[in-house]
Amino acid sequence: MSRDTSSPLVRRQSIPSATAPVTDAPDAALQQGLFGDTASTARVRRGPPRAIRLLLVEDSHDDAWMVQRQLERGGFAPDILRVQDASGVRGALQGGRWDLVIVDYALPGLSGIDAIRIVRQHCTNLPCLLVSGTVGEQVAVEAMRLGANDYLLKGNLTRLVPAVERELRESESRSERRRAEGALAASEERTRLIIEHALDAVVSFTAQGQITEWNLRAEELFGRSRVEVIGRPFHEVVLAVPARREFLDALSVGFAPACALGARRRAEVVGEHRDGRDLSLELSLVPVPSSAGLSYSAFMRDLSERRDGEAKRASLEAQLRQSQKMEAIGKLAGGVAHDFNNLLTVIQGQSALLEDQMLAADEVGPAARAIGEAADKAAELTRQLLAFSRRQVVQLTPTDVNELVADLGKLLRRLIGADIELHTVLAPGRVHINADAGMIEQVLMNLAVNARDAMPTGGSLVVSTAIVHARPPRTATAAPGPGQYARLTVRDSGLGIEADHLPHIFEPFYTTKDKARSTGLGLATVFGIVEQHRGWVEVRTKVGEGTQFDVYMPQCLSKVAAATPAMPAAPTLPRGHECVMVVEDELPVREMVRDVLVRQGYRVYEAASGREALDLWSRHQRDIDLLLTDIVMPDGIMGTDLVQRLTATRADLPVIFTSGYSQESDRLPTLIGGVNFLQKPYRPAALIRLIRERLDARAR
Repeated sequence: MSRDTSSPLVRRQSIPSATAPVTDAPDAALQQGLFGDTASTARVRRGPPRAIRLLLVEDSHDDAWMVQRQLERGGFAPDILRVQDASGVRGALQGGRWDLVIVDYALPGLSGIDAIRIVRQHCTNLPCLLVSGTVGEQVAVEAMRLGANDYLLKGNLTRLVPAVERELRESESRSERRRAEGALAASEERTRLIIEHALDAVVSFTAQGQITEWNLRAEELFGRSRVEVIGRPFHEVVLAVPARREFLDALSVGFAPACALGARRRAEVVGEHRDGRDLSLELSLVPVPSSAGLSYSAFMRDLSERRDGEAKRASLEAQLRQSQKMEAIGKLAGGVAHDFNNLLTVIQGQSALLEDQMLAADEVGPAARAIGEAADKAAELTRQLLAFSRRQVVQLTPTDVNELVADLGKLLRRLIGADIELHTVLAPGRVHINADAGMIEQVLMNLAVNARDAMPTGGSLVVSTAIVHARPPRTATAAPGPGQYARLTVRDSGLGIEADHLPHIFEPFYTTKDKARSTGLGLATVFGIVEQHRGWVEVRTKVGEGTQFDVYMPQCLSKVAAATPAMPAAPTLPRGHECVMVVEDELPVREMVRDVLVRQGYRVYEAASGREALDLWSRHQRDIDLLLTDIVMPDGIMGTDLVQRLTATRADLPVIFTSGYSQESDRLPTLIGGVNFLQKPYRPAALIRLIRERLDARAR
């Protein structure tokens, strides 16, 4: 074989093109001996040639040309770099990327075996073919052992193209497999890091219960390192003693759905820290099938931390509500003090004038009326405060809202003025609610006054009723839930409510009106009354276009009783001769009641407490015809308790309850009908008429 004495690195341009005339190639005999019958054995690839980068370790220019020619005839477009010594091989491997290496066995100063070693030291996966004129079986085996993928004889290069195609195919397959394995390894590493640093404790265990994985959070939660728990039973390391039996039972059946853990996949269990303290855990169990068999991963979260956080959050919310409540109480106290001081100034001033006889005879009557009017205003303010605080006695009766709106029509027209048009739109039939009619009238009156003040230049006020199916908002805690509700709507065409004011409109003493014209209790009273009736209020408003208040209260299916004709006012207060026991702990009130009743002809027994009343009853029960009692007593015997004891011996005893409805009123009963309850303050005439009515009812 002839030798090429050119430099070690020879580019493809030094090899004659395979498309050159045959006369440019080695002689025909040599060509025939190397390639065989080219006409019959050459494989011609259809389509564009496939480019490959070939490192050819060959010292013969002619042999290199024949390798190139054979590859081109097989459908390849080889980009060939020819080298012929060890430094050339190393330089080429370090300086480029190759698809294939073909090594001649016999090289000057470098054997083909050594060249294969160099190739494999650089890259274990690069396809490498050994080509030789003659090679023994022992040499071929050694070459294959060192990493050659195949060996070919120069006398028969017809196997070159199939061998190259095969090796390129397998190389591509190996590369793809390596890429997939690399991607899988990277994915597994990412998953491992995610699990290792997860916020939940993650513990994997086999189908037999032995722990195989234990992340950092598990180390923190249970106080045990990964080294000391791997291979140990899950239930002994993680669970407290009471929970272990349930776990083992579930594990024995593969956490079947019938078992508690398997049925929920997420359960609360009791774990155990290394120091012996219990841990409240939320456990989620995930089965993990694999070629090695079924295993499980348990994700565990410490509920005690969450519950501590919830408790802290609840504490902060309670503190916020308390601060808001104290702020409201501050506003309430300031408003009450202001209004009551004004009223008390009138009462004290006029009474002092009367007491000191500083008034002329014709001035006594007006002074007394001024005192009475101031007292009436004080009583009205008290009722508003009680309604706002939801502490007023609710005397529930079936009420028709349609009838109530119709009856108030004339009063509303006078109230809102002639420049505001009033329209009523009533639902067909009856709209029944279980309510205190007087309190619902107050709601409607307050909303109408509020609407009137929002229309200083006139407008339109629409009052409508409807029966709707509604779902209470979350804030309506007293509402019975989704269902049928009576809706009372008051809509005006006034100024609307500014967005800044809207969140505060139900707060006591909050008003945008002139302080001289408004106490700021109107809407607060509406809110309190509606909540007492297990309902809620919704507001829709747009500045410049008006406001709509929707009042929702549960529908009542009971029929409204026919109204009893009102008794005509007697020209004089009715008198009597019966005996009345008055139980009242406030001495001035008790003395006033005694004097009024005695003046009307009644006999009176007085008691300052429940115990005194029981003592009087034991001595004079046959003489006593009616009991008038305060509900809240200082000695612990409530008025209701007293009535129960007395009526146990005389079931027909007429009773009238009375109360100023103080903070202790949480214990007051809900009184039905209203005829047996008289709320303080009251006028003497109302007391006398109610006593006479109850006594006459007993006689009938």
